[in-house]
Amino acid sequence: MASIEYPGGAFVYVDGRRWFVRESGEGEPVVLLHGIPTSSFLWRKVLPILGRERRVIAPDLLGFGRSDKPARGASTVTELAEQLARLLERLQVERCALVGHDAGALVAVALLERWPERVTHLVVTNTSFRPERWRGAGFSPLSLLRVPLLGDVAIALARPWMLRLAMRPFLADPSVLDRETLRGYWEPFELGFRRTLVRLARQPLFSAADLERWRVALTERCGEGRIPLLVAWGARDPQFRLDEAEEYARTIAGARFLAFIHASHFLPEERPRALGRAIAVFLERPAAVPVLS
Repeated sequence: MASIEYPGGAFVYVDGRRWFVRESGEGEPVVLLHGIPTSSFLWRKVLPILGRERRVIAPDLLGFGRSDKPARGASTVTELAEQLARLLERLQVERCALVGHDAGALVAVALLERWPERVTHLVVTNTSFRPERWRGAGFSPLSLLRVPLLGDVAIALARPWMLRLAMRPFLADPSVLDRETLRGYWEPFELGFRRTLVRLARQPLFSAADLERWRVALTERCGEGRIPLLVAWGARDPQFRLDEAEEYARTIAGARFLAFIHASHFLPEERPRALGRAIAVFLERPAAVPVLS
């Protein structure tokens, strides 16, 4: 396996493309998947907690973070899942637990749908299988990027303080986004992510049919006697609301459920230690995590 060490992780080459991958620990593998507009940086504080007992892998998906940015822009979720499968093969990971946040949870379920034999456990956090929740309501920075020319000018002029404003409504405690943390989230914008984000705004990552298919895969392949499922949620998320999390926790037999009442959308950033410990317990003994009564 060709890899190049880099502060915080290493570059790994797969099919001629360069991935940035953070790793910690040894043992049974668990893979942490970020969403939009983040990178593996989101998981930096969870990695060492899970790494005490397991091999933890957190990649920057292609198009994100420090990984290569495809010339045509963003890949679809299905393509991201296929790319991830090839990365895991290169890392010699045959089976693993998957933990996905936001769009990363969709990537995890898309991989589960196609290769269920490769997944030992699944954790989904602050995501949705409802098309309207991905569109959001009213004006947002992404809605501005959808406008030709205006969106191109806006992304070219974007600065770190604008990212802070965009993330602020999705944090229960905005103070966690201090200068150093903001710098970590902003770094990809200086490495080609601006182009990816514009493509993400203008070209859908998935269709409504995709979301329904993945929802069915989640309900049919996870739960009691099947792949253990943990639904972990930042309860104050204004877009991916708690009611949807509770729906899956109630309808999938044996699904485990945790709501973090002092967290919003970016749960791994706001409650990394609590989330990391909860995932560790779930991976060791799923029945130790409560179900939703």
